[in-house]
Amino acid sequence: MIIFGIHLFASDIWLLSICGALIMALIGYRLILSTQRHSAFNIAATAFRNKTLNALEGIYPVTKSWWDEATFPIFRESISKIETAGAEFSHFIKRKAELDVAVKKYHEYCERGTYQKGTPRLTYPNSPELHKDEINPTEEFKNIVEHLLSFTE
Repeated sequence: MIIFGIHLFASDIWLLSICGALIMALIGYRLILSTQRHSAFNIAATAFRNKTLNALEGIYPVTKSWWDEATFPIFRESISKIETAGAEFSHFIKRKAELDVAVKKYHEYCERGTYQKGTPRLTYPNSPELHKDEINPTEEFKNIVEHLLSFTE
């Protein structure tokens, strides 16, 4: 019998069966490894999402009460929680640099305090003189958080 240019005799068929068994074992190992990685990612993604949403409780999703001064300290308190969750989650994704940039943007946003500029915007949403040439801070915050959460998909 000739297989892939190799002449095998009836007494050499055991070699063919060993090769087939090794190939099947390798395929099985790769499937198990892939399943374990996927499972670990799902667990880490769920943990990251939960930690992020818990840190943002009261300020995300953006509501009318978002501009209340009692919520302002939540922004600064959430920075370390988001950074810790991002550092833990970054081991499970391929786009580590992108996640780091998203966490940095969140940190910068909270440090700038642009959420306080959202107060007049939420109080007087139809006043054009308050809002010309200005990025909506509530929309910016929403986009930053949604980008953070997009890494869990």
